[in-house]
Amino acid sequence: MKSKSLLGAAMFALASLAVSTTSLAQTATPGDPPPPKDDSPAPGETNTAHRDGSVHVGVLGGVGFPRPLAIEAVLELDRLILLGAEYSALPTTNFSGVDTSMWALAADLRVFPMHNGFFVGLRAGKQHLGETASVTVSGVTATASNTADTTFINPRVGFLWSWHALMVGIDAGVQIPVLTTTANSLPAGVSPPSGAADLAHTLSQSVIPTVDLLRIGVVM
Repeated sequence: MKSKSLLGAAMFALASLAVSTTSLAQTATPGDPPPPKDDSPAPGETNTAHRDGSVHVGVLGGVGFPRPLAIEAVLELDRLILLGAEYSALPTTNFSGVDTSMWALAADLRVFPMHNGFFVGLRAGKQHLGETASVTVSGVTATASNTADTTFINPRVGFLWSWHALMVGIDAGVQIPVLTTTANSLPAGVSPPSGAADLAHTLSQSVIPTVDLLRIGVVM
């Protein structure tokens, strides 16, 4: 009788151990996987997740000086180099009685030495300046024109930040004339109006500051 009691106690103990083991296994089952990591940038940080070493293309528009309006096609290489082809223009504007217009075509290079928004840039191209003004010769008033074509370089520094596909920037530099050719329709011996001559000299033959007050666009 005593043997049966011992056997029953042993079987009860084994059953209790099996139940405890099962409960422990269920408790140790891994929980749900952690939520996916949020790779979006913190406020104020530049997102470069799409800069994966491949080539990206885009377009930038801007306002600045001396040519207020600009549009630029760009090619980005690994957030280190940005190549551009730019058209910029000054719509016809009257300065002291002289109607002046200007446009330029330029190639552009920006290098980002620290792989962030700061860049060192160099723009090089050709600028065309056109002027028309009224002149009086022997009591007769006529319209005369003057043109100046300038090959220039434009070193500058600035910032061009990116958030996903959006790019926003600002920069400043100097435009240095390399070669300038001029032509006018004035009769021989007649000088252009002083305002026209001064403006043409300043914009086409002098070192002048350049400022991009705003550059904004997309790069995909």
